[in-house]
Amino acid sequence: MKQERPYPKVMISSPKAERNIKNGHPWIYGEEIRKTEGAPQNGGLVDVFAGNAYMGTGFYNSASKITVRLISRNANDVFDARFWRRRVEYAVQYRKTVMPGADFAAAAWFTARPTSCRD
Repeated sequence: MKQERPYPKVMISSPKAERNIKNGHPWIYGEEIRKTEGAPQNGGLVDVFAGNAYMGTGFYNSASKITVRLISRNANDVFDARFWRRRVEYAVQYRKTVMPGADFAAAAWFTARPTSCRD
């Protein structure tokens, strides 16, 4: 990594988990975590490592079996409004290629509403 990261670290211990992440799987289960450094907060970002190798950054949730959900494998990403805008634009463009004619703005709005507002 080129810069020091401000996020707590999660160390995975399972060769299977490491292989899955390398193959593109975005989830890390609680039983695959060997230790943490820093104080991960539920809903906060954590960096994931296998030994000294950076594997990605994701959202942490100690209350879920899926303890980390990766959002990036690039150690140089900055998680600001531009990052999220780029990710949403890419997702919409991708979906347009696989589901022409669908209304993705409505789908994004529905999934972003608080659960208590859903019909």
